[in-house]
Amino acid sequence: MSDEPNSEPRHLSEATRETLDELESRPLEERAGGYRQLADALRAELEQSDPTLGAG
Repeated sequence: MSDEPNSEPRHLSEATRETLDELESRPLEERAGGYRQLADALRAELEQSDPTLGAG
């Protein structure tokens, strides 16, 4: 268990942090779609930067 349960990872990009802050400011019932879009965007970014995908 962490001493700071609400601390954010330090490696988040500023754009991601701003997106998360904006999502958190929305009413709860409006957040799911935004989180889904963010997850899709982050997944695509990770897949593009994965050097193993180019090996073959």
